[in-house]
Amino acid sequence: MNHQESSLPTTVADMAALGALLETHRPRLLGMLQRRMDPALSARLGPEDILSDAFLQAHRKWNAFKAQTAMTPYAWLYRIVLDCLIEAWRKETRALRDPDREMPWPERSSIQLGLSLVHPGTSPTEAVVREEVRQQVRQALELLGSRDQEILWMRHFDELSFVEAAAVLDITENAATVRYVRALRRLKNLWEKLHHDKGAG
Repeated sequence: MNHQESSLPTTVADMAALGALLETHRPRLLGMLQRRMDPALSARLGPEDILSDAFLQAHRKWNAFKAQTAMTPYAWLYRIVLDCLIEAWRKETRALRDPDREMPWPERSSIQLGLSLVHPGTSPTEAVVREEVRQQVRQALELLGSRDQEILWMRHFDELSFVEAAAVLDITENAATVRYVRALRRLKNLWEKLHHDKGAG
């Protein structure tokens, strides 16, 4: 028996437990995929396709998950689904660079995230149609950097706890908290600068 085969669930109880876990978290995982999949990828693959790949990965890694205590079930599945999404994006775009740092998010979702953080009094539905606001939020997010974007996305769109985000990012809970606070501060500072400069001009 090879190593890969030995890591597979071997009992009916294992398979039932994994299946129940996936069904429990399916709505949140589907929502995460629907928000993150950019149009170029979603034209070829659907969220269910990514989840099917993730199920196979979870199946292979089930025994390893049972042997650890660092990750919650949702954080574990979230990481697997995110890895499958990144891999699918890389295959479709044939990118040779680090996909985890370059995979784009749909523009509308990104702008809504930015608006919810820097201008909560504005209705995203109304504000997104204003090109001036779109440009300011897009510029602020682009200047923010991918690491900061990721932690803000995980906390506000995907609603991961700091413990879960830390496990997914393979950092400590304190480091995740600090990264989030700094990212939020940077985004607000960038927004205020862009908004002020635009108003002054």
